Amino acid sequence: MDWGAVKNDTYYRGRKLEKDARNDSDIEKWEEYAELKTLKGSHTLGINGYMNAALLSEVGKDIDRAVSYYNKALLTAIKVKYKDLVVIIGYRIALLHEQRKEWDKCVAAYEQVAEFCDIQGEHFLAADAYEHAAEMIALSGKDAADYTKPIALWERNIIHWEEEDHLHDAVWSKEHIELYKKLFGIKK
Repeated sequence: MDWGAVKNDTYYRGRKLEKDARNDSDIEKWEEYAELKTLKGSHTLGINGYMNAALLSEVGKDIDRAVSYYNKALLTAIKVKYKDLVVIIGYRIALLHEQRKEWDKCVAAYEQVAEFCDIQGEHFLAADAYEHAAEMIALSGKDAADYTKPIALWERNIIHWEEEDHLHDAVWSKEHIELYKKLFGIKK
């Protein structure tokens, strides 16, 4: 293949960067590819590039760099409202912080996912992310008994399922609120 014959075309410039990044396992080339694709509006491919850069950084044990790339992927996913990728990437960021016992950063990552999901009307996913944050608060040694963010989302989930006439899901959410309170010692 003669990449030089198509070097002035941005699509093929991206394809060449991707090929080189794959062949060389080159973090910088993945980043350059991701930035080019994101700039051109190919957000899914840009996210893929950032994710590959992040994974290679993880393999190289450069977790700060990996988190930086994951954050770029996350911000891109948030920008274009890719709910599933926001959850997957946000939870990965939180996991890396948890492994390093960076509790505040871990909580912040889960809360970022929760806030995005809440705005999107994804009450279950938002509540789940807030519950993960509560768990991290507890693991940090702090008292999570005042952390009621998940309850508000479970209550919205109840309303949603009642409006959709899925009463078993509404009942499950009501019961779940009580279980959450028991788990974290919430008296309210």
